[in-house]
Amino acid sequence: MTSTITLDKRHFRAAALKARQLGKTPESYIESLIDAADVTFDELLDPVRKAFAKSGTTEDELDDVVNEARKAIYARSRRKSRK
Repeated sequence: MTSTITLDKRHFRAAALKARQLGKTPESYIESLIDAADVTFDELLDPVRKAFAKSGTTEDELDDVVNEARKAIYARSRRKSRK
């Protein structure tokens, strides 16, 4: 089944630009957005979960890495706000 959608100029230009950057037609780019909307959060995270399990990293080690990154980002943002 084929249907037609109407986009205003701004939305069409944005879709056409993004499609060109990805090497797609505007139609195939919009189709990929619709297809991506059908993916569940669990499906999206599945490869991440598998890679984490395969890495051998423990949850505690991951917590440590995340906490260190948070601290670094916080410190960086405080330095910027003082300038």
